[in-house]
Amino acid sequence: MRHFLTRRWITIHLMTLVIIAVCLSMAFWQLGRLQDRRAENDLLVAQSVLPASELTRLLPSAGAGATAIEDAGFRHTRTTGTYDPAEQVVLQSRSLKGRQGNHLLTPLILDSGEAVLVDRGWVPLPTTDEVLADARTPTGRVTVDGVLLPSERKGFLGVSDPPPGNVEATPRVDLDRLADQLPYELYPLYIRLQSQEPANADLPRPVPIPAPDEGPHMEYLVQWLLFAVTALVIYLGLIRRDISRRRIEEADPAEPEPAPSQS
Repeated sequence: MRHFLTRRWITIHLMTLVIIAVCLSMAFWQLGRLQDRRAENDLLVAQSVLPASELTRLLPSAGAGATAIEDAGFRHTRTTGTYDPAEQVVLQSRSLKGRQGNHLLTPLILDSGEAVLVDRGWVPLPTTDEVLADARTPTGRVTVDGVLLPSERKGFLGVSDPPPGNVEATPRVDLDRLADQLPYELYPLYIRLQSQEPANADLPRPVPIPAPDEGPHMEYLVQWLLFAVTALVIYLGLIRRDISRRRIEEADPAEPEPAPSQS
């Protein structure tokens, strides 16, 4: 056993422990994400069968409490207000039916002076000034109909957030971050637009709410567990090979070289 306490073997022990620990931590993280996704799917299904309701009935104000926010999440809602295109933000890297593009996030100012962020839908790449002109907001009051959604979570290895300061484009919907750059109170949930009156012309195109699914978390969980098992198998294989080699050497020791003859 003393042989396995050499510098080489201590390095192997430590590297194996680190690799297995990292793999298991990633596996448990994916398990947590899977459980969160299942809970979110259950909530989405339960909320989707409830009748549509006015935004101010679901959330009386932008400062609604945590319980009201949780109850309103994924509810079908409608509200009326005026778009503020000057504060519009591009939501980057979104696809629609296999085509790459972006979404447009536009504040809708309500009669109270507060605003709710509306994901008005998809526009194609490149999102040029001409495309944005085609996707301009209606003037005057509009009534939007859609689903209330929470901020998007940042992935463990996901894209980084934009630098501090006012942003014109963002990789994810972060309501707290966007609220900091707006001149009015922002609701803690945003609306994924499904229809609007008056309707848009061609752009942006409303994006339907995806059907509930568990995503790739189970596959990633299994992969990380397999990586941990593989590291352990390789480690045990190295130990077994080293023990076998030593047994062979002890059973068949090399003959000592003859001493040089003296003339």
